[in-house]
Amino acid sequence: MSGPPDKDYTAPDDLAAAIEPTHSRDERDADERQLPPRPERGDETSDIDTGEKYDDTDGDRDNDTPRRKDDDEIGQVTRPLSALTNTKSYATDTSAATGAPAPQSPPEDKPWYRKTNPLRWGGVPPIPEERILSRETDAGFLSRVTWAWMTPLMTTGYKRQLDQRDIWAVNPKRAAEPLTKKFRESFNKRVRRGDRHPLFWALHETFFVEFWIGGFAALLATILQVTAPFTLRYLIQFATDAWIADRTGRPEPPIKDGIGLAIGVTAMQIFQSLGINHLIYNGMMVGGQSRGVLIGMIYEKAMVISGRARAGDSEDNLMAQMEGQTEKGKKEKLKREEKKEKNDKKGKRTRGAEEDAVGWGNGRIVNLMSVDTYRIDQASALLHIIWTAPISLFITLALLLVNLSYNALAGFGLFAIGAPLLTWAIRSLFRRRKDINKITDQRVSLTQEILQSVRFVKFFGWEEAFLGRLAERRDKEIYSIQILLAIRNAINAVGMALPIFASMLSFISYSLTNPNLPPAEIFSSLALFNGLRIPLNLLPVVLGQSIDAWSSMKRIQQFLTEEEQEEDFIIKEDGPNAVELRGATFTWEKPIKQDSAKKDEKKAKHRTTGGVKKKPAGQALPKDETCPESSGADTDSTLAEVREPFKLQDLNLAIGRNELIAVIGSVGSGKSSLLGALAGDMRKTNGEVVFGASRAFCPQYAWIQNTTVRNNITFGKEMDKAWYNEVIRACALQADLDMLPSGDQTEIGERGITISGGQKQRLNIARAIYFDSDIVLMDDPLSAVDAHVGRHIFDNAILGLLGNKCRILATHQLWVLSRCDRIVWMENGKIQAVDTFDNLMRDHEAFQTLMETTAVEKKEDEDEAKGPSPEDKPKKKKMGTALMQQEERAISSVPWSVYAAYIRASGTLLNAPLVIVLLILSQGANIMTSLWLTYWTSDKFNLPNGTYIGVYAGLGALQAVIMYAYSVLLSIFGTKSSKVMLRDAITRVLRAPMAFFDTTPLGRITNRFSRDVDIMDNTLTDAIRMYSFTIAMVTSIFALIIAFFHFFAVALVPLYILFILAASYYRASAREVKRYESVLRSHVFAKFGEGLTGVASIKAYGLKQRFIDELRRAIDEMNAAYYLTFSNQRWLSVRVDTIGNALVFTVGILVVTSRFSVNPSIGGLVLSYILAIVQMLQFGVRQLAEVENGMNAVERLRYYGTQLEEEAPLHTVDVRPTWPEKGEIIFDNVEMRYRENLPLVLNGVSMHVQGGERIGVVGRTGAGKSSIMSTLFRLVEISGGSITIDGLNISTIGLHDLRSRLAIIPQDPTLFHGTVRSNLDPFNEHTDLELWSALRQADLVPSDAGPGATATTTTDDTKSDPSRIHLDTPVEEDGLNFSLGQRQLMALARALVRNAQIIVCDEATSSVDMETDAKIQNTIATGFRGRTLLCIAHRLRTIVGYDRICVMDAGRIAELGSPLELWKREGGIFRGMCDRSGIRLEDIKGAREEMQGWDESSGT
Repeated sequence: MSGPPDKDYTAPDDLAAAIEPTHSRDERDADERQLPPRPERGDETSDIDTGEKYDDTDGDRDNDTPRRKDDDEIGQVTRPLSALTNTKSYATDTSAATGAPAPQSPPEDKPWYRKTNPLRWGGVPPIPEERILSRETDAGFLSRVTWAWMTPLMTTGYKRQLDQRDIWAVNPKRAAEPLTKKFRESFNKRVRRGDRHPLFWALHETFFVEFWIGGFAALLATILQVTAPFTLRYLIQFATDAWIADRTGRPEPPIKDGIGLAIGVTAMQIFQSLGINHLIYNGMMVGGQSRGVLIGMIYEKAMVISGRARAGDSEDNLMAQMEGQTEKGKKEKLKREEKKEKNDKKGKRTRGAEEDAVGWGNGRIVNLMSVDTYRIDQASALLHIIWTAPISLFITLALLLVNLSYNALAGFGLFAIGAPLLTWAIRSLFRRRKDINKITDQRVSLTQEILQSVRFVKFFGWEEAFLGRLAERRDKEIYSIQILLAIRNAINAVGMALPIFASMLSFISYSLTNPNLPPAEIFSSLALFNGLRIPLNLLPVVLGQSIDAWSSMKRIQQFLTEEEQEEDFIIKEDGPNAVELRGATFTWEKPIKQDSAKKDEKKAKHRTTGGVKKKPAGQALPKDETCPESSGADTDSTLAEVREPFKLQDLNLAIGRNELIAVIGSVGSGKSSLLGALAGDMRKTNGEVVFGASRAFCPQYAWIQNTTVRNNITFGKEMDKAWYNEVIRACALQADLDMLPSGDQTEIGERGITISGGQKQRLNIARAIYFDSDIVLMDDPLSAVDAHVGRHIFDNAILGLLGNKCRILATHQLWVLSRCDRIVWMENGKIQAVDTFDNLMRDHEAFQTLMETTAVEKKEDEDEAKGPSPEDKPKKKKMGTALMQQEERAISSVPWSVYAAYIRASGTLLNAPLVIVLLILSQGANIMTSLWLTYWTSDKFNLPNGTYIGVYAGLGALQAVIMYAYSVLLSIFGTKSSKVMLRDAITRVLRAPMAFFDTTPLGRITNRFSRDVDIMDNTLTDAIRMYSFTIAMVTSIFALIIAFFHFFAVALVPLYILFILAASYYRASAREVKRYESVLRSHVFAKFGEGLTGVASIKAYGLKQRFIDELRRAIDEMNAAYYLTFSNQRWLSVRVDTIGNALVFTVGILVVTSRFSVNPSIGGLVLSYILAIVQMLQFGVRQLAEVENGMNAVERLRYYGTQLEEEAPLHTVDVRPTWPEKGEIIFDNVEMRYRENLPLVLNGVSMHVQGGERIGVVGRTGAGKSSIMSTLFRLVEISGGSITIDGLNISTIGLHDLRSRLAIIPQDPTLFHGTVRSNLDPFNEHTDLELWSALRQADLVPSDAGPGATATTTTDDTKSDPSRIHLDTPVEEDGLNFSLGQRQLMALARALVRNAQIIVCDEATSSVDMETDAKIQNTIATGFRGRTLLCIAHRLRTIVGYDRICVMDAGRIAELGSPLELWKREGGIFRGMCDRSGIRLEDIKGAREEMQGWDESSGT
């Protein structure tokens, strides 16, 4: 899941609230919907995902990823919004969205101050029946200026927790549909005209009015920002004149002048604050709306982009095509070509070219949606500062020249030198951040890999090895982050000190030319210099954001102008045939370059087998389209070579309107490609295709949506109950629906994660039938279902309900062929023959051979063909809870215990006082510097000028040093805490029982280890620093004012109370609105990611528009809450500014009224500070929200580190090193259930396995075969009975001691990123000789490879033949550079290396071809001779030679005995299985003899 970039800089402390809008980290919550993939590391990207990552992620990450979004939901998000309510459970995190009614919490015992709080008087507003339109729609002018229209929502949020229905629906003018329409027209017009930057100008035209209202507000605020401090000069002059008049007896100036000036300064402040607020609001709205429009446009484009463009192979995009057609376009083209020629001469490659070649995999498209649109959104908020900041600098310089004459240039010179240096330093942070991102990515990838394969890690007892590997990467990451933060803190300290030193230089220079420092000019100038901090500090930030946004805009523009796929079909509704191919040739596209394809391969990993050639992302090659040759050893090359794309050539075929056609052929012959071509996935290069009707597509890899079972079947069509029930019956889904907790209203997890492969495939078929198209394309849909279910579907669905349709079925199930009308036999992308079954059997020898060799093997899958007997029919489960657990989630603010835990994790609780002391010292130095300036201007101590100058400069330098020390210490302690808390959390998670992983979406866990850790690493310490610094600053200034103007305290108390109320009013509702926005954003990310993976199905069904409209609705739902986060921030800003402005007015009046008693120097100092206070107050509230959000991440990580349930200890009693010597296993009345309150899955299992015995375990799906293995490894603890191995009860020994002495060859061969060596032996416990021996035994390398051969020959061999495997062969994530067969063999080699006495084999050959299966069986028989072997069998033939067979049924042992004994048992389950698989008595005897032969040969 991937998420938005984090900033590489942080705006300094006393900036306006404008600086870091709270949503700058909103993506943190973007969570797991799919942690959106982390941004690709192109030249432009700077930060982490998602995911993300997303991811972010998340997205924000979100993931994202990113996955990604608020941690709530995988399965839950897609409910109608009205159904989303919050579960309240103490602990942490954003929302848990659920469909159940929220439990009524008992009324709180409110503290006294809550009861006396007048704001809580009156009734609690009721929850509205339905959502109303945003009140902004018909708000009046004044209400819009002050955001008063937000007050009803803020009041509701203060009096009770907000409900989903309280969130107003989006303002119709801001809805995605009308804005997109306007944008699309403008964009298309500009592309046609050949404009240079059509995307930028189309956005500009779409949001012109709002954008420039913000621009006008920015200009107004800028001018007032500079003139208000200048006006102070006259107010201070007034006080000085009065002071001198009082001392000398001259006539004093009239008081009305002073009061008029105080009112004038206040009025300027009021308009300035409104200007800033409207600049930010309009900027954010333009950003938010642009993002909504762009996400929709990217999705729309992803639905129609051509395969060629996806593969990065299209020569011309739309802009290039238009360029030749307009005058303007021709000029642009000429310019570009000249530039290209110059670059070519210099040997440069343009970045555009590189990007073109990369192509548009799903990962990259998700990146555009999650990261790039977010950057454009982020940059819009303060974009106008780019041109208003220079204006502000020039006006300030002019006014400083008026105040200090040419002396002002001394200070300005420092700015002129400092600003570019700071900007350069900030750019260097980008580079560092990029490097850190790579390390972080590695850590997050490794974490994700471990979590995805956690069952495997536990089986092998490898937790400690992986924790060590993670710690290594984390140390590197933390070290780099600490250096980065130290540099960033230095930049901040310099940025903070620049105005101090600039003003110091100017004043020193002034004092050298004018011996007396006049307070009016000096303090007015001090205020002007302080005012410069904001534009100066903001400018690099905004420039950085804008550069990022511009490159993002270019990428999105490139994507939106890519070539589109045109459906090159002829539709003839009245033609005689349903489908006609005439001389048609199709091609897949060239593979995407390896690096960008990696991400997409992850998506396709569950779809790739053998030596699969990579196809454009998002359309991973169907599994049988490897390449023209079959998947032999050479196609299994471990290097991803770029091969010619697969083509279908010269196809001629006519299919009748109610014909059933089977498409057959060997692996790689083009079966799936033919269906893909008809579904519109392949590009037609020749000939013509005629369709006579609508089509439905049932792809090989079922695409399942994260919605209810019913919605997956109806797929947007009206509900027709009778037809629906027939479809359910025909697809054998009724029994499954009865078992699901809510029947067909049960929600399916993302990517169908909560249902089995067979169920996915049957839903896929049901969808195709329900859609009721006249042409149904089915790509081997029966492969994933049990044989008896396959028969049922074939009879009732394919021959039954679809009997009068045109059906095209690609299949490996040869038993169906005799019942098809005709057979299309494919070989090497061409049609070999088209004929009936009988004719092919008669005329084609090759076809006869094919039928004979495979008939028996294919029948073997039917060992489960017996339908469930009446007594073991699944019982209707009572209405169950959702599978995925709700995220624990804090509703109130973060408790103090979390802060204490955070401090403790940094080393000791004493770190907190140390940091606080430094903070107080730096504030003391700050105030002393300013006070010293007053002493100097009033010459309080009659010291020589040089002394005043020296002390002043010394104090300024001291302040900067202490400030830096404070920041660095805070960063070091923060990153240390983060490191410790992550270590605790990941350790605890790896020690959690499997039940935790079964009920927690992976994205949610990853989100904590990516997004939350990212916040703790990079942003939390900054937020704490700025918040504490702002609070300390404000407090010290108030203390200073009260020390000289005692009456200020009187005004401060009521204003302080108002301030607290405004802040708590805001926080109460802002927190909830933010949470809803996160949930809804994750919904958008999930919908987007899901649609992308299902493009082929969506296009084939012709439902493009429906999915686009659905996404737009989801975007509007998200924006309804997202826009409210902008307006509630502004609502608060205006109210906090009002309080600040009241303070300015109070101080102004106090200075006027105390003009005789208080030295004007002090008055000047206080006035110059109070102007800065306004912005600081607002910033303080915002930073508090940031700290709370950051601490929320700490709380979530702490929950994982301290609250998760743990498995039994890794070590308990000492176990003798040789155990188990014999491998004797005794199961004594074993009972087991997966989680409390679930039924028993093993019920009284008793079995005595002798040492060295081979036992085959068989049974129907769900009979309890794999559960036996889980109990043996104690992945699940047994509920009753006992298991002993060689006399030791396994429940008494440590888990590591147990698991490290057993070996398993699992069903899914898991490989980790690294090398072959690190996969076979992660602890480095074995010699190379042992590892090579295992590779040879597993048939992964020839018998002459390895240390046995001379070193040189091995190396030379490896160089000459890159497909040869050696110990240092790299293994990609998930082992994607190995074929599935090689991965199975690698799992076997791993078990051989372990050399355990007991080996468990869990359907290890279920997904390999016959040849590989034979190899594996041979190795198991010879390599594990004399060991105890428990083998769960998928193919009955593989175990009929074993010593004994254990037949499981409904959690009990139904039959146990030798294969011969069980075969002779007439009417027995095993005998029935053998009969259906065509296994005769001679086969069993032959297998037994073969096994004995192997034993003897390996024994000699």
